[in-house]
Amino acid sequence: MSNTLAIAAVTSTLRYLFDGALGGPQPGPVGSASVTTLHPGQLVPSDGGDLPKRINVFLYRVTPNHAWNLTDLPTRTGAGSLARRPVAALDLHYLVSCTGDDAELDAQRLLARAVLALAVTPVLGRDVVARALAEYADDTPTAFLGAADLVDQVELVKVSPETLSLEEESRLWGTLGTGYLLSATYVATVVLIEPDLFPQVALPVRERVVGVAPVAPPVLAEALTDPPGSAVVAGSVLTLTGSGLRGPVTAVRVGPVEVTPADGATAARLTLTVRDVVPAGVHAVHVVHRSVAGPTGAPPSRVVARSNSLPLLVHPDVTGVATAATEVTLTVRPPLFPGQRATVSLGPLGAADGRVRLTFSLASVPAGAEPSPTVVLDRGPIPDGDWLVRVVVDGADNMPRLVGETYGEPLLRLA
Repeated sequence: MSNTLAIAAVTSTLRYLFDGALGGPQPGPVGSASVTTLHPGQLVPSDGGDLPKRINVFLYRVTPNHAWNLTDLPTRTGAGSLARRPVAALDLHYLVSCTGDDAELDAQRLLARAVLALAVTPVLGRDVVARALAEYADDTPTAFLGAADLVDQVELVKVSPETLSLEEESRLWGTLGTGYLLSATYVATVVLIEPDLFPQVALPVRERVVGVAPVAPPVLAEALTDPPGSAVVAGSVLTLTGSGLRGPVTAVRVGPVEVTPADGATAARLTLTVRDVVPAGVHAVHVVHRSVAGPTGAPPSRVVARSNSLPLLVHPDVTGVATAATEVTLTVRPPLFPGQRATVSLGPLGAADGRVRLTFSLASVPAGAEPSPTVVLDRGPIPDGDWLVRVVVDGADNMPRLVGETYGEPLLRLA
């Protein structure tokens, strides 16, 4: 496959072929002619002067290649993980225009050379592509071609004439916004652009074990908290009710995390503890049944049944507030995971004394970093006094706690 420089590499290879055609042994050479890749509107001098002698190759249209798209397999598994690299298969439509002195028939002689060059080389072989990229990689404007890898594409690019009706050709030149120039149209197929991603390849099967058992998918009816109606935070006990919940090996999927239910699970009831590894936010909860361990003692991994999903909102919890001369540190549970969006708002408690609510947007935890259990705020813009702390993570906010008849915790006290 090719990287994102593949389209520019095909255009440059066509330019290289036309450059070679200008100096070939064909009779009637057109002196001082050149090859360009400009928009056709730039070929006509603005001052109305003579048209320069040139062959111009212009990419005017890009369409998907249906043959490759029909053979493309699903690129992701049911769980969303990458199974194979996605491929963008494209056909490139080119307009080859020639200009020059009409009295000397320059455009006609140049177009004949261009048409012959593509008839001689209808397939952009690896050697031709390599020479073209090496030729133009030394030029400053096209130095990026040194990183193109079209030469390694699994299928060679083929160039063939494309016939346009008179109506299509009229619309094309009307869209380009310039008068007609002697031209021919071609299509280059296929360009395969692939991202620099690495799919997760499953290990080969070591042994096949076939078992027969009646299987009914588990059905979730309700997710209950203890005490009933309480908010779900890290450490909360969650009870799932339904039917057929217990399988050969039973697990509960909470968002991106798989949790093992507590002992004593039955077909109608499962109990689990929401651990700190479950990020704050809205998650889908469903029961997963896996196969038992194989005869070689391998751990169970094959999913044999999966229940419907129920929504679950996991709230963050502020478990500690510490102050220093220049900063305020909040301890948050569960910690902030990479990619999560979080804000902290401080509301005045007691006599406001002219204080207003303060809001701080937090920088995301970098990708690949460990989850952060603390949030650090700048002490400078926060006036002295008592503040009620609210943390919102991916749309889920912490639940304030009552002190007497009003909400008073988590409390930030500055003096």
